[in-house]
Amino acid sequence: MMLDAFRQRRQNLFDALGSLKGLAELREDRNVLESVDEISRKLADNRFYLVVLGQFKRGKSTFINSLLGTRLLPTAVVPLTSIVTVLRYGEEECVEVRFENGDRRCVARDELVDYVTEKGNPANEKNVAQVEISYPSPYLKDGVHIIDTPGVGSIFSDNTQVTYNFLPKVDAALFLLAVDPPMSQSELDFLKDVKQYVQKIFFIQNKIDYLDEEDRRESMLFSKRVIEEALGDGKVNIHPLSAKQALEAKLNRDEGKLEQSFLPDFDRVLGDFLTREKGKVLLQSVLQSGRKLLSDEEFAVKLEQKAVATPLQDLEEKIRLFEKQLEKIQDQKKIKGAKNRFRIPRPK
Repeated sequence: MMLDAFRQRRQNLFDALGSLKGLAELREDRNVLESVDEISRKLADNRFYLVVLGQFKRGKSTFINSLLGTRLLPTAVVPLTSIVTVLRYGEEECVEVRFENGDRRCVARDELVDYVTEKGNPANEKNVAQVEISYPSPYLKDGVHIIDTPGVGSIFSDNTQVTYNFLPKVDAALFLLAVDPPMSQSELDFLKDVKQYVQKIFFIQNKIDYLDEEDRRESMLFSKRVIEEALGDGKVNIHPLSAKQALEAKLNRDEGKLEQSFLPDFDRVLGDFLTREKGKVLLQSVLQSGRKLLSDEEFAVKLEQKAVATPLQDLEEKIRLFEKQLEKIQDQKKIKGAKNRFRIPRPK
């Protein structure tokens, strides 16, 4: 029954998107047409965008590497990621760089640093639009796409804008914090913006290996309190993690160290969500995107109606003025004619 309900809601969404596309075609609105096509393909392919977000240097790339169990994404001690990187399932590893002019190039893993980092591609001088990586990981099966985004708040303001531009596409977010320093005001401001687009957010407090247990607990309680106050939500859960330890443990097959990293605990939470709730969240996300496009179309139509109505109103006003002037001229002629009829002739 649940599967039947999902299929019916999915079909209803397809029908609604088809109607929206028809409206956009009538108006010849290419931007909306492209957006509707993208959303429709996402729904057809069951693509679920699980996006890793956070301030710069919170360990987002290391976290993704720890999930995959390999050093796939480049990491460094300075603000690094500058390009959105999409990871999807593939039987073989494949790294593809997509450029803004539509060109594509397959590169080796160790060449990634030349395209997605500020050091290798400062201010995106190579005009990279996005990087897509296929990789045989269980995390990426059943349509799940893990997205690595540039950190916000660094001196590279373009990186922040790149991340903000991607927010409308997000289905669920993994929001990374750190124990030292704990939650900052800039992170809270960013989180409030994220919440406008994303309903499902997992909070992860990374780098727990930096502090002892007591300080770690205090840091997490602080972050939990300020997040709940900022979002007005009293049910925030924060998951502790050491992505660095988790990656090293997976690479060395050290089960004890892996447990100490807390990754297995979060893995169970994330796995349960992807199994039980992913489909519902995907439908909600597509519905929200569709409503936004419909709202944009309604606004555009109203603007066009106003643009058409304004000249018409001006024309009607000019006609009224012309008619009044014509009446005035006719009245003057009548008065003049009457004066001529009753004029007394001068004596000769």
